[in-house]
Parts: sequence; C-alpha cells; structure tokens
Amino acid sequence: MKGVNMKVEIIEKTENPLFKRAEVKFKADHAGEPTPKRLDVRAQLANQLGVAAELIVIEKMASTHGRQMASGIARAYSSREQLEGLEPKFLLQRDMPKEAKPEAEKPPDKAEKPKEEMKAKPEKPKEEKVEKPKEKPKEEKAEVKEKPSKEADGGKES
Repeated sequence: MKGVNMKVEIIEKTENPLFKRAEVKFKADHAGEPTPKRLDVRAQLANQLGVAAELIVIEKMASTHGRQMASGIARAYSSREQLEGLEPKFLLQRDMPKEAKPEAEKPPDKAEKPKEEMKAKPEKPKEEKVEKPKEKPKEEKAEVKEKPSKEADGGKES
C-alpha cells in the first residue's frame, strides 16, 4: 500500500462551535514518495481526530519544492448535513474516490449546435446579383494654370 511511510502531524486544531466543525492545519511527511493522495491523508486525519473519513474535507494541500513535506488545511464536521450545507460542491467531489465521482454532464459544444440548426432550416434559394458595369463619368480636363517663370518676370526675384 502506498503512503505507508507517510506521517500526518496535526499542527493546529481549532474548534468552531458555530459551524459544528474542527479546523485543522496539518503537515504530511512523505519522505521518498510523491505528494500523498488526499484520500490517504484524509484517512490518517480521521484516525487521529476520531471522526469518520467522510466527514473530513481537505481544503488545501501542497508540497514545498525540494522538500518531502506537504502542508494543508482540513475541516472535520460533526454531521454529513452540516458538511454538505457549508462546503462547496467542488471540494466534496475533489475528496471523493474516482469510482464514486459522478460523471459531470458536459454541455453540448457550441461548434456543433449551429451545424445542427443549419441542417434543420430549409435553405432559401440564393438570388444572383448581376453587377452592371459602371460607366466612368467623362471628366473635362481642367485647364492648368502655369506659374509665371522667372524669365517672364525679367529675371527679378520677389
């Protein structure tokens, strides 16, 4: 079994009577192994706290680069109703085993939907537009006024 060498240590435990839960900060020493799975950590926390593993939610868990130590935050509830009422659904799904996770229904792709709609609509016959050649208006040449040259002025500069 993986995670045998992992040791979970509770650093701080705070009771929150308003939400009927215990908030826990922990460290998991996983020397020589990759970051432990949430299910393994949750099982060891449940053992230490004396609560069922289903009532524990791991909010955050991360390993520090270069160290074989993961730290995190978890919450242990007194009842399933309290847990489901307070925790976001994504955290509940994240802590479930892969076999128990429901398949999330994916919305239909946006690219496929227009194609189906286009097939259902009858196509209108396209009207052919015939472009008539445009006649260019005849432009009269404007008379170009020439500037008087220096020679015409008698070589005087103004």
